[in-house]
Amino acid sequence: MSATGVRRRSRLPRVLLTIVSALVLVVTLIGAGVTVVMGRLQGNITAVDISENAGPAASNQSLTEVNSETGTYDPLNIVLMGSDTRAGKGNGGFGSVAKFGDAQRSDTVIVLHVAGDRKSAIAVSIPRDTMITLPTCKQDGKKVGGYRARFNQAIEIGGPGCTVKAVEQMSGLDISNFMLVDFGGFKRIVDAIGGVEICLAKPVNDKLSGLDLSAGKHVVKGEEALAFVRVRHGISDGSDTSRIRRQQAFLSSLMRKVLSSGTLLNPASLLGVLDAATQSLTADPQLANIDNLKDLALSLKDLKPSAVTFTTLPWVSNGDGATVSENTKKAAPIWQAMKDDTPWPATSGGGTAPVLKTAPDVIHVNVLNGTTTKGAAKKAAKALRKEGFIVEEVGNAPTQDYTTTTVQYDPKWDQSAKTLAYAANTDVMDKVKKQGQTLNLIVGTDFTGVQQVEISDLAKDATANVNTGDENYCAS
Repeated sequence: MSATGVRRRSRLPRVLLTIVSALVLVVTLIGAGVTVVMGRLQGNITAVDISENAGPAASNQSLTEVNSETGTYDPLNIVLMGSDTRAGKGNGGFGSVAKFGDAQRSDTVIVLHVAGDRKSAIAVSIPRDTMITLPTCKQDGKKVGGYRARFNQAIEIGGPGCTVKAVEQMSGLDISNFMLVDFGGFKRIVDAIGGVEICLAKPVNDKLSGLDLSAGKHVVKGEEALAFVRVRHGISDGSDTSRIRRQQAFLSSLMRKVLSSGTLLNPASLLGVLDAATQSLTADPQLANIDNLKDLALSLKDLKPSAVTFTTLPWVSNGDGATVSENTKKAAPIWQAMKDDTPWPATSGGGTAPVLKTAPDVIHVNVLNGTTTKGAAKKAAKALRKEGFIVEEVGNAPTQDYTTTTVQYDPKWDQSAKTLAYAANTDVMDKVKKQGQTLNLIVGTDFTGVQQVEISDLAKDATANVNTGDENYCAS
């Protein structure tokens, strides 16, 4: 490849926050009038005390106090819920109250664990049709539950606190915090940021959800966005678990859009997003406090997308084509990692093991010397070939002042890039649109050699559904 065909390394955004925390964080960029704006946003959020079902309520103190013993923040577990109620403004797009009733069920539930050092997070989606023994909860002072049913019925019988209690029962975690958004709130957030980009590997025309899109990339808003995250028929295998994968990809794309300069640097647009997000929220009193949310967001400012792992609760089919049960053996390491505040997936050395999905023998790469050391690229190329990589060209980078080894890649081949970066012992990955299938490895002065690559067992497990926040996904 010629020198003009290679771009210098540009620093990628290093920020990934939970959606709502990201929205609250950027209010600090408004400058003058912050106090007025914060007061308005505080009034938007609905606070609900769930202590009746989920144990002692979280205190209203800051979520970001440093633990004197560990020197870090305390780990944080939050149950994020999407409600499927048809009652209320903007919630009738998928049927009326007359047809479905005014009850709500947890259409989507994600258990989010944020590490105490704020450098990693685990987000576990729980399939709505997971069969569990519902916890005994209270509703209007009466005991309810205690019988076998779908997980998503917990919120119907005992509100969000009963869903939190169901998660505690499954995971063994102590959880005091939750956030809830309904259909209308979801649409308001998506519309406020101008839509979210999604990708379809095949066209979809589903009359039940109303989703009618060609293959390829689309920017979806409102009802169309809601249809994308809810569609089950005519796409993939029609299961809730495959739908969860699309929902996770949508959330990743939404966060990237929220954190883009076009949103962050436009005060009018920014306020609209913040207003839509907060008025769509129901949360426990601690998370309903706007100052707590702001401080939480600031504590997460250095969290990288690649350090946020999305996964689905390991499951086994019940054989009825509809419901599943928790695979307790496979789920145990995930819940334990959350309890211990340790990385997952973990290596024997205690670090986080990347979920590598693409084998070296299908990855094409140009190896370029970004240093003044003669033969550095040839040495790296030889080691990559030994690991099975298909080395196309060996040469020099446009400049020889690279201090960090860098992988340049087309976003379409992000999984290949992740494998190459792991092999080259680097975490510097630069997206180069329309670069094509062949990746560039620019050898920097920090290059230490090539390490052996093994495709993750989790990637081979059809029920594992493990992804990170920096991945691109085109739904099949």
